[in-house]
Amino acid sequence: MVRIPEPGEASRPPAASGAAGPDEVSDWIVVGGGPHGVCAARALASQGATVRIVDPAPRLLHRWEERAGTVGMTWMRSPQSHHLDALPVALHHYLHRPENADVTALAGRFRRPLHAAFLRHSRDVIARHDLEERRVTGRVSELRPDRGHLRVAGEGFALRGRRVLIATGSNTPRVPAWARRLRRDGAPIGHAFEPDPAPFVDLIGSGISAVQRALLVRRRTGRTVRLWMRRPLLVRPFDHDQAWSRHRFLHSWARLGDAERWDFLERNPPRGSVPEGLAGRFDRAVRRGWIQVEEEIPQVERSAAEGRLLLRGRRRTVESEGITLVTGFEPETLPPWLRRAGRALDLPELEGLPRLGDDLEWGRGVHVSGPLARLRLGPVAGHLIGARWATSMLPGVRMQPA
Repeated sequence: MVRIPEPGEASRPPAASGAAGPDEVSDWIVVGGGPHGVCAARALASQGATVRIVDPAPRLLHRWEERAGTVGMTWMRSPQSHHLDALPVALHHYLHRPENADVTALAGRFRRPLHAAFLRHSRDVIARHDLEERRVTGRVSELRPDRGHLRVAGEGFALRGRRVLIATGSNTPRVPAWARRLRRDGAPIGHAFEPDPAPFVDLIGSGISAVQRALLVRRRTGRTVRLWMRRPLLVRPFDHDQAWSRHRFLHSWARLGDAERWDFLERNPPRGSVPEGLAGRFDRAVRRGWIQVEEEIPQVERSAAEGRLLLRGRRRTVESEGITLVTGFEPETLPPWLRRAGRALDLPELEGLPRLGDDLEWGRGVHVSGPLARLRLGPVAGHLIGARWATSMLPGVRMQPA
């Protein structure tokens, strides 16, 4: 039986980044260096726990920052109370420092901060809590019991901890079957969330990232962009109902059985939408002729011209140098290494998702945050408010979500 001591109990301080002594046992090992992992690691470290963060990227938040850059994110969609620090007002106070006068602007009735402001504040949080010094660069491939603790290992590293938090995000870009077939034959079809996407002016997507990418390509190339959309633009403040941010709503959700929750998530997948301010900028670009909107997904085939494509719509057929898909990510399910670990530890799952307790414990000292926790946290599990909710539910943490 694995004994799980409480955080802070008889633990050693963390070694230098990337190094770990054979007998070092951390209170927590956090797998994932994105917003969910950073938010949780900050809270745990600030309350006395020794923490290790494992992530394959060269620095914390790297992948999240990279994705924001590839679609040209200017404003956060979340309000200023959704961030990675302790108090909901922390970002508000941070922006009122004299050195941050260039990023104090807030947008709309939900007071959304600039992406640059959110990122600057996040880097400040990481620095204040020495989180980079707690990071180990690597990709996890193993989780198992080891001498009364939990062993997390991958190529070039092995760590031991009393508890483990899985805080990984959605990492597999969604590529339709027709696009996969054409790509295998060398067709110029990329995805916005793959490394270094080409600035093709033909885009396929219907949500916020597609609109942001269309505006970015227009700014960078000065060319007319065609955005092919499955449906008209859906304008909403958030992709989810605001009720998901309230204690009472989440408590009601928690009283449902796992099968009921799964059924709801299956029947209500994210549809993709844009907030009013971004929709206004996009509409102006369309009126000026900078962006053309085609409310259909074209039939795509290879052109007679080498390295080009034909896009056949109902109204017209155009020749294209290539397509960028902005179709989001596949729904997160247990990766093979974590599924193996769950079965070895006899941890319960439902349709590829962990079945979690009230403190997000899957069992045997393994906790889960991020999109994999959506059976417990609902549709907001992968969002910033989901990161705050998850962190507030971890053992020993006292934090107000929003």
